[in-house]
Amino acid sequence: MDVRSTSLRRSGQALLASGMDIRVWGLLFVVSGIVDLTWILAYPAYALKVFGTTFSGWVGDFVKYQHPVIHWAIGYGFWHKRRWALWGYVTYLLLACFSEIMNQMVFGFHATRTTMVLLSVTFGTYVVARRHVFTSSPRMKKVVGPRGARGATGVAQCSRRHRV
Repeated sequence: MDVRSTSLRRSGQALLASGMDIRVWGLLFVVSGIVDLTWILAYPAYALKVFGTTFSGWVGDFVKYQHPVIHWAIGYGFWHKRRWALWGYVTYLLLACFSEIMNQMVFGFHATRTTMVLLSVTFGTYVVARRHVFTSSPRMKKVVGPRGARGATGVAQCSRRHRV
């Protein structure tokens, strides 16, 4: 076996173990939120279809603008590998799929949107399979002072760096 392929395999395993794939997906969620906001600003009269209906006025604006915010929140949570982002994403996925099924029952079949639902469910399955990467909160690390482990200067501090 080639040394480079062994090294490449170990690098890939290290990236997967560290959750780098989830962080990349987090960046993509942030980008999709920017694209959503750009679309909303470019076409302000567009009425988003949700659960087989559309809304107008301030309610319609609220429904439209919540999508970029949700994408940004999920992206932030995925970047930091927070467990709330995992379950927030799964909830958002289930509601979006159910909404799209209702939309197709009311407005008719749409092949592109059906493909998006199938791809979203596939991605959701991947994210749930990788759920062990997500953490509940930042880990605590002990900062040991000059008096030892239980000394007067030993305090627990929140660590933003996660070790695998």
